[in-house]
Amino acid sequence: MDAVLNITAPIFFLILLGYVGGRFHFIPKEFLPGLSKFVMYFALPALVFTKLLSMDLQSLINPHYLVIYALGGVSSFAFTVLLSRLLFRDQWEQSGLRGLGAAMPNSAFVGFPILLQFFDHSMVHAFAMVVMVENVILFPIGLIFIETVLGKRNARDNAIFVPVAKRIISNPIIVAVFSGVVCSALGFSFPAFMMRGLEMLAMGSAPAALIVIGGSLVGLSVKGSLGQMSLVAFSKLVFFPCVVALLLTLAPNMASDLKVAMIIFAALPMFSIYPIVGGEYGEQSFCASTLLITTVLSFFTLSVLLRFLV
Repeated sequence: MDAVLNITAPIFFLILLGYVGGRFHFIPKEFLPGLSKFVMYFALPALVFTKLLSMDLQSLINPHYLVIYALGGVSSFAFTVLLSRLLFRDQWEQSGLRGLGAAMPNSAFVGFPILLQFFDHSMVHAFAMVVMVENVILFPIGLIFIETVLGKRNARDNAIFVPVAKRIISNPIIVAVFSGVVCSALGFSFPAFMMRGLEMLAMGSAPAALIVIGGSLVGLSVKGSLGQMSLVAFSKLVFFPCVVALLLTLAPNMASDLKVAMIIFAALPMFSIYPIVGGEYGEQSFCASTLLITTVLSFFTLSVLLRFLV
């Protein structure tokens, strides 16, 4: 158990530190969006790019990994949507928003720091594939579902796909993934001072991301139905990783470290912009409350999970 706490405790200690800093105004709330952009636009892309640049291209993409993770996310989405409708009689758009929270992990701000603690070697390719699935498949499915059932746009209307396509194209981590793959394939080499600078920048990605998560929790409170929140938390923290673990039995030849990484990503709390997305549909309070509950619970669920994975 000490080995597990040595992995999870530093992660959640930094989240707590970020919360304390925000709560007592050592870190002004207005500073958090800037710090978040530093992580998303500089630190994490630098880390992904430098690691992919030195990797063998054949090891970067694993089709079975992509398919299984996508199926796990879609299953979690569908499971949550159906139970939200059947058990709580929620509107379809509300059910879709619940499903989106259950299918979109916080892979960048929580998942990757955990991987850095858990593995003694780089797992950037596992992170890169997860980011691609989440942004190219899972998020678009959730957004298109919500927009379609709302009746704001026809399902065949190209306007639905504009914000989705913009998110994919402008995502700095996806840009870093494809840039790293292309440069590696073409054998590009960069000056030593540039690589050293990018490596220094990358070192700040994990702690800064966790501080942002903690600071973002300041001011959140639990408001709304505990039933619906519990459903989303269960789907995200339990159902999603269980489905992934079950599907992984169909891929016996997949490397064990990739299997472990995928289960960890599936078991993470939902993405940190969940309340922002929910605010577009009048559900910001529910999404913020669910994010708070799920993030706190994930300390215990991840600790139990890692106990079996160590």
